[in-house]
Amino acid sequence: MTDQNLARAAELASLIERVHGANHPELTRAREITLALQQSGNETRTVELFNELRTLTHNYALPDDACEAFAATYQALERADRQRAS
Repeated sequence: MTDQNLARAAELASLIERVHGANHPELTRAREITLALQQSGNETRTVELFNELRTLTHNYALPDDACEAFAATYQALERADRQRAS
């Protein structure tokens, strides 16, 4: 699956994992899912990955200590999820 939103999220995922990972260990899995989504050509697998991502991120809810990059990542993932579902 290729998508501008996923590309943006993948670009930022490593950064926010490095900066916020100590307080948010779920960011490692979020990064892994984002990369898997970029490579997924299977709709069933894509749906599974987005389901896991929504659960992991509590429907893309930002924590209180989220920086702009954190917010941009989750917003891009949410847009990609909505785009896929429509």
